[in-house]
Amino acid sequence: MILFFLLLVIGIIIIQKLNLIKNKYLKTITKYFLIALVTSMALELTVFNFRHYESLIINDEYKELKDYSLTGIVCNNECQVVADEAYIEIKNLDSELNTLYLDLANNGNLFMKYELSFTDDANQLYLVAGEREYADAIVNSHYAKVNPSGHVHDIKIKILEIKDKKSFQINQIAINPHVPLFINDLRLVLCLILVFGILCVNPKNNLFELDYNFKKAKVITGIVIILISGVFGSLTLLNSKSYTTRSISHYSQYKNLAKALAKGQFYLDLEVSPKLEELENPYDTKYRDSKVERYEEYFWDYAYYNGKYYTYFGVVPCMLLYLPYYLITNNDLPNYLAMGIAIFFLTMSIFYLLYQIVKKYFPKTSYMWYLILGIFFVMVSGVPFFSGEPTFYNLPVSIGMALSCFGLGFWLKATMSEKLKTKYLCLGSTFMALVAGCRPQLLMGSFLAIIIFSDYIIKKRELFSKKSWKETLLFIIPYVVIAGLLMYYNYARFGSVFDFGANYNLTTNDMTKRGLKFDRIFLGLYYFLFAPSKVSTLFPFIENYRLTTSYLGKTIYENMYGGFYFRNLICVLGLLFYKFKKIINNKTLSNICLATLLFAVVIILADTQMAGILPRYIYDFSWLLCIGTIIVILSLIKNEHFHIEFKKLIITFILISVIYNVFTYFMGYNLLAEMDSLRKIYYYLYYTFNFWL
Repeated sequence: MILFFLLLVIGIIIIQKLNLIKNKYLKTITKYFLIALVTSMALELTVFNFRHYESLIINDEYKELKDYSLTGIVCNNECQVVADEAYIEIKNLDSELNTLYLDLANNGNLFMKYELSFTDDANQLYLVAGEREYADAIVNSHYAKVNPSGHVHDIKIKILEIKDKKSFQINQIAINPHVPLFINDLRLVLCLILVFGILCVNPKNNLFELDYNFKKAKVITGIVIILISGVFGSLTLLNSKSYTTRSISHYSQYKNLAKALAKGQFYLDLEVSPKLEELENPYDTKYRDSKVERYEEYFWDYAYYNGKYYTYFGVVPCMLLYLPYYLITNNDLPNYLAMGIAIFFLTMSIFYLLYQIVKKYFPKTSYMWYLILGIFFVMVSGVPFFSGEPTFYNLPVSIGMALSCFGLGFWLKATMSEKLKTKYLCLGSTFMALVAGCRPQLLMGSFLAIIIFSDYIIKKRELFSKKSWKETLLFIIPYVVIAGLLMYYNYARFGSVFDFGANYNLTTNDMTKRGLKFDRIFLGLYYFLFAPSKVSTLFPFIENYRLTTSYLGKTIYENMYGGFYFRNLICVLGLLFYKFKKIINNKTLSNICLATLLFAVVIILADTQMAGILPRYIYDFSWLLCIGTIIVILSLIKNEHFHIEFKKLIITFILISVIYNVFTYFMGYNLLAEMDSLRKIYYYLYYTFNFWL
């Protein structure tokens, strides 16, 4: 990779010297790419490998340790941990210790965690120095920098965990070797992308002179959409095995629904246990689990009503993806593939909505700002999180969000001329109405129509008036038709047109009696919006944490990883939109900022009361808050008096938010480190980022 980078550098220098590039923008991009290439190579050979150079200076007493004792470990041809307390001990070392080298092998399939303890000049009893992750296949993990006080006398290497309890061989234990120079290809590429991106988004460069409507804009936007959705769509494959090899029935709900719909029925062909039928209240979780075996005698997280199983998740994702796939191939559509399609659909819809916002309200916006805000919007909307947890749980949210963004974009396009464009008016209503069949909470976005079409309703009388009956029908009919179909679907299953069946799910609590509790309100607002993140210095840098509350009663929650505003500090601009009303200088845009904020609060309250506090629910409202933030940012950068240093500050906070959200890929039920076939990838990433270990 270094050689490839060097060839690129030489090639770009030759191109520049021969003056083969005439376009000034291409010249700028080429120059930045050259700088990024050189910088990434320099960082890889110096900063990211400083342990190599350090070891050349301080490790002058290499010693292989052959005289060690084993406790809780039995070795014949291979070694096996046979007790809870298992460790390797080296006594009477009496030597300097800067670097510990371990070579424990199992054909590249050994993954373990160990704890290092030692005695030194300051500690006569064992001092627990810390823990390390070890992977046979990742050579970086064989070396560990140690920081004792003076000479080390005794060493204890305690084995805390071995994945799958594999056997291993002790090939070598040594101290103070010279650490090799590790060239990490992934780190080189990531560094190249980051440095190149930072250079390109500097508002001082001439790329920001590019007009939003320049000829090649659509091509570049298309490439960006394909790259983003391609990368994150492909990343779903990393977790695909973890979700397909685990035999958990509730991950197959859309697959079962597709088979049922193909038969012309709404209930699922799942056998109901006689024990479940006999229960007086099957929704009482503890009582149910005391009488019926979970997963074995009843299906977890399905809706159970009148002796039949249903799925309470929106039917539209199944109709769009799973049912056609099943009818054509007679096979089940894998969830990760469905999520990959949803990610592409969502990415495209976000760029489309942003395109319409810019075109209608901010036509003089630089194309670079459009790309920056588009990428920011995609990351905040949850694309990295969805690709890290490619289960059917996230499909209704992602597809519902995509439909909402497309719907709003079509509505805005319908208002681009003096007279409403009826085609886009109808398309917008169709997409927005379909949201009800994905995630009903997201229907709040439909109320933005009141603001978007206010002039056409009140002033121009081109909607909801006698003379505009055609436009009015085209706006209303999609809602009426889709609402009618969903009401029939609900009534046929649960006897009520407004009952989607969520209250009948067999999960953690009896939602038929959940009720509305005032004390839950502030709990939801805090954890969804303002709770700080738990950040560490080790990959993946963001940690889940358990919720703490004084609430006495039943509420549902999972480990969270920070509220929306803490994770996206730049979005505080949207929260404080009223401070920028004069700069926004547009009543419609100010009303959209206010509405998106209020709608987000309504969704938070609904989620908290009806379902609980779960990480994925943040994406029910994140897109709304992002719209308000983008409107404020576009208004600020349009202002001639807005200093370039403040633009740099905005881009800096956007970059921080983008990087944070990229790492949410590892925050869901991500099982990279749990599945044997994926652990090499996990540990490769672990030591790619934790280069100082």
